[in-house]
Amino acid sequence: MGGYVPLTTVANPQRVVTREQQPVLPTSQKPLEEAQFYDRALQEETINTTVQSNLETNAPSNYFEKDGQGVLISINPDYKGKNKKAQQQRFSLLYVWAYNFLHEEPVPNKEHLNKAARINGVYDQNYSTHLNDVANRFFIKSDGTFKVNPTGRIEINKIITEMQNQDVLGFDYSKSNRKNSSRSSRITKEETKKIEEWLQLPSRFDSFDVRKLDTGVEYALLALYDIIKELKTQDAVKPGLAYDYLTKRYQTVSVKKDNFTKALTNAKDYGKFFGRTHESLYYLTSEGESTVEEWLNKDTFQKL
Repeated sequence: MGGYVPLTTVANPQRVVTREQQPVLPTSQKPLEEAQFYDRALQEETINTTVQSNLETNAPSNYFEKDGQGVLISINPDYKGKNKKAQQQRFSLLYVWAYNFLHEEPVPNKEHLNKAARINGVYDQNYSTHLNDVANRFFIKSDGTFKVNPTGRIEINKIITEMQNQDVLGFDYSKSNRKNSSRSSRITKEETKKIEEWLQLPSRFDSFDVRKLDTGVEYALLALYDIIKELKTQDAVKPGLAYDYLTKRYQTVSVKKDNFTKALTNAKDYGKFFGRTHESLYYLTSEGESTVEEWLNKDTFQKL
């Protein structure tokens, strides 16, 4: 008991490990397999880069931008259609696609598309008919709203591919507008009749002292706001029509027509207030609208 116990070495039985013989590849085959591995890696990297590049190139933001009023403005107005009808239909399809993506919701109604077509300069008396054809083929319609369906997405890919081809040119639907540019500044009989109808509509500016205004840009802001936002008779208007309405409704207008037009078309100094369509029609930006609303909602008037 309690005696010394000598330490003894425990002998571990040796395990014999049998390795499976791996076939020895010929030296000429190893570099080939390595080359194939790197080729596959390079191909996968190229595919990923191409996919990412296509996603960026085909992004709706490359073709449309928000204008602050809920309407999208086309960045590239040539949709590579062979005639005016094709251009209008392609615009409609691309617009709904971009709106669905950028606003993350359906286009609210047909009236929105008509307004967008006017602002983007593709609207005429046939637009609604061509829009119906596109809607029946390429849109999901729900309670008057529009989303692109799978067939529409296939068609969009074809259109974008053509739009990226610089060698392809579409129909110049603004050509007829340019031919009539000299006549477009004149007021037609139909437009004179429109003005007379507008004069019968009530406006909050009826109680506003327009004598507070004395510059072309101030009068241009008032005229466009009155026609577009108050009366809601136009989405965009040509300068001559806006000026004629202004002077007939408010007898104390002191600005000359040339100064009015120069202010409205001066994008460098007043582009923050006014937007221009491809048909040379003008509308108010969000800053232009808020400027006029301050005049109406405040007792004091601050000159620009």
